[in-house]
Amino acid sequence: MMCKFKSIFLVIGILFSVNNILFAQTKEAPAPIAAALLVKVIGFEKNISAGEITIYVLGSSDITAELRKVIGTANIKSVQTGSSLPSTKPSILFIADEGKMAEAVEYTRKNKILSVTNLPELVSKGVTLGFGIGKADKPIILMNLTSSAEESLDWNPAIMKVAQTTK
Repeated sequence: MMCKFKSIFLVIGILFSVNNILFAQTKEAPAPIAAALLVKVIGFEKNISAGEITIYVLGSSDITAELRKVIGTANIKSVQTGSSLPSTKPSILFIADEGKMAEAVEYTRKNKILSVTNLPELVSKGVTLGFGIGKADKPIILMNLTSSAEESLDWNPAIMKVAQTTK
């Protein structure tokens, strides 16, 4: 009986390791790709897509510039930026500064807003939605299901068909 439990834990450990290796092999998504993917994916989150969307970008003028190009698309009302957490609650916090990730994730969970990044390794560390570039230079959507639940997000199940998930 004890051997059976060890086998189960071993399989679970291997699955988590493989998932983390896959995430680690994914490269950072350039600003234009990250912005385009975000515009497409936000429609899958039922609460955010129902109203006007405000985005705050933490630590990237390139991503801010790309997202400002799509204001008016997918109900995006405004895009703000800064090097510290926003003073007013946005719909989405785009985390492009790895050094501020821990405080940013704490903020998104407390305020129940979507955390997003173009740094794939941050998804396994607690950011809910990430964009990267995988094998054959194909864009990849990454989702942390545990973080999503902690941010009280309500996804259309169709997103699970296109996103690589982790817990």
